[in-house]
Amino acid sequence: MIEYPNFKSTTLLKKEKNYTQKYFQKVYGWMFCGLLLTSFIAWYVSNTIQITKYLLSNKYFLLSICFVQFILVFTISSLINQLSGKTLTTLFMFYSCLTGFTTAGIFSIYNQNTIFTAFITTSLTFLFMCIWGFFTKKNLSNLGNMIIMGIVGTLIASFINLWLQNSLITSIINYLGVIFFTLIIAYDTQKLKNIAKKISLNKQDQDNLRRYAILGALMLYLDFINLFFVILRMINNNDDDK
Repeated sequence: MIEYPNFKSTTLLKKEKNYTQKYFQKVYGWMFCGLLLTSFIAWYVSNTIQITKYLLSNKYFLLSICFVQFILVFTISSLINQLSGKTLTTLFMFYSCLTGFTTAGIFSIYNQNTIFTAFITTSLTFLFMCIWGFFTKKNLSNLGNMIIMGIVGTLIASFINLWLQNSLITSIINYLGVIFFTLIIAYDTQKLKNIAKKISLNKQDQDNLRRYAILGALMLYLDFINLFFVILRMINNNDDDK
């Protein structure tokens, strides 16, 4: 019996692949815009004495910014199907601006070489894990709970160590943080790949693509920022131990 190739399924797979590529292009594009905006705001605030003094003398204002950031992340994640793509984009850009305010202090805490080294290391690690998460055939969904529990554990240990001030515990926390935040990049990338396949069934709705691209950008943006700060602390801690 002669078997003919299924040209229809092959065509559908090709279209799905093209849609996935288009989706990730938008995700990385918006993520890059968010990081660029955050970097500019952080640099501008750190070089504006009046703003820096105000932030340092008004800790409750900084806490309120952090609270608003939490609300924004919750809003974007929970109301993804209720809000328009433009609204979600505005919220994401606003979140990126606020992150610039809350991270501006790194320029006064760490020297520029340490910041630059941490940024390059984070960028290369992020790129590698995104590639691996996208192309790996291994199902990473089983690692999700373990990664989240690991991140929560390191955060709790960090708060406890604020009172202990133990350098060994700090080093262990930093290395574990790098491991868990590195793994979550691959996990989220594979998760977004699955999201792209699902929303490809509704190709005509461009606003739907925009909404989920912003959701993906926020996820990877948070992964990048968190990994950057863990690596920054690790590099600085290693320099202090020398």
